[in-house]
Amino acid sequence: MEYLPFRIAGRDFVIDASRVRALLPFEGSRHDIRIFDLRERLGLPPVFYGQRPFLVVVETNASESGLAGFAVDYVSDLITASPKDCRNGKLRAARGRPKWILDADSLLIKTASSLSPQSPAPARVSHPE
Repeated sequence: MEYLPFRIAGRDFVIDASRVRALLPFEGSRHDIRIFDLRERLGLPPVFYGQRPFLVVVETNASESGLAGFAVDYVSDLITASPKDCRNGKLRAARGRPKWILDADSLLIKTASSLSPQSPAPARVSHPE
């Protein structure tokens, strides 16, 4: 399976690359799709660290149109991994540090129970440092 790696607020994430429909320069909200603020949704700092943020457009159930977008600080090359590389909401591939796996349908981390011993708020997930 291929994953698209990206960074938000200094944290590394991946999403199923087969669900990605576009990568565009992020220029605010001048798009015809619903844009989710993953920084707020995942409890991350509201600042952009990249010089050229991107809008990742994915096929999702999180939006009525079936498409949704979110801004990221950085996008890198696709990663190929097997299911055994995915544990406790993280992708542990051969290269680089572990990356949180974002579920394309909910736009939340795949296994929220692994993130915090406390129960997260219904629409948000606490993200550890």
